Amino acid sequence: MYCACAMEDLIVGLLRHRGAALETNPLAIGTPSIRPLGRISDPPIGLNNGPATLHTSVWHAPDGWTILDRVELDRWIVDAFPGQHWILSERPLAPNLRLPEKSGVNFEIWGPDQLSNWLGEAILSGEIHARVSSVDDNELSLESNDIEEIRLESAWFESIKHDLCTMAPSVDLETWIERNPIGNDVRPTAVLVEARIWSVLGILRGPESNTERAWWGILESPLFGTFEVIDDPVFLGHRPDLRVIPPISWMEENIVLENISRVTETRKTFSPDSISSVRIHGTWSLDPSSTEIESVTVLLPAWILEVPGSSNSILNAVSGSLHPFTGIIR
Repeated sequence: MYCACAMEDLIVGLLRHRGAALETNPLAIGTPSIRPLGRISDPPIGLNNGPATLHTSVWHAPDGWTILDRVELDRWIVDAFPGQHWILSERPLAPNLRLPEKSGVNFEIWGPDQLSNWLGEAILSGEIHARVSSVDDNELSLESNDIEEIRLESAWFESIKHDLCTMAPSVDLETWIERNPIGNDVRPTAVLVEARIWSVLGILRGPESNTERAWWGILESPLFGTFEVIDDPVFLGHRPDLRVIPPISWMEENIVLENISRVTETRKTFSPDSISSVRIHGTWSLDPSSTEIESVTVLLPAWILEVPGSSNSILNAVSGSLHPFTGIIR
């Protein structure tokens, strides 16, 4: 087992690798056996397997001879300030442990099994690299080179999470009709089509145990039959006052995950070893166990095109693709 300071450094380092910022809180007193690690002032990216939310205070209960019982938690909660708390314990929890209560204080405890699983997943995903150099010396390093890049790539998604935004059209209707004659006397009706954008964070695994943390924004549009990665989409600063066409149904989550695996798989180059200058092509696939997703609804501009004597179509004003339309026009 690592010494307490090494384990605390490891926990804090992993949170910071995932983009969290921890600040010292002078109100966090703790006890000799439950120590404060800091309060989260910037939440980690995509940590959906732990209560590491904004302003959560993180605590560590180091390894010891005794179990973590109600007596110790009673001692800790006396000085606990209001808010959310997360205790990570290397010590087993007492059987049938009944947690103490205090008004305004909410907390969750992770025992040694959950803590070990969390750290083990980070090692397997490549976030933590461990090298044993001697019986008593463990070197642990946390790589965070890609965390800022992911923040920059996903900034546009974060900016639209709390509003129903409309993507900007990139197709001029008159020009499109000139280049794609579909019949005489075309009657266009401008509409908005509901779609979803998925934020996907995960680990790409390549040959020779190569790994890379990556983020994607993926557009799902049932009406247009699309599920594709998008880069830096442009959104309008306002929502046009137009009819909104909802999808008949959204993809079920298991189908979404299958499609995410399909569209994120890529071929990239890699070096077979650290000293080789040779670059080899290989297939990189998203590790399902590392995948963390969330979605937001957006609106796509479109035109329903009526042509007398012909079936109706709908034109995607973002991509310029034309699709059959069997719904009601107005």
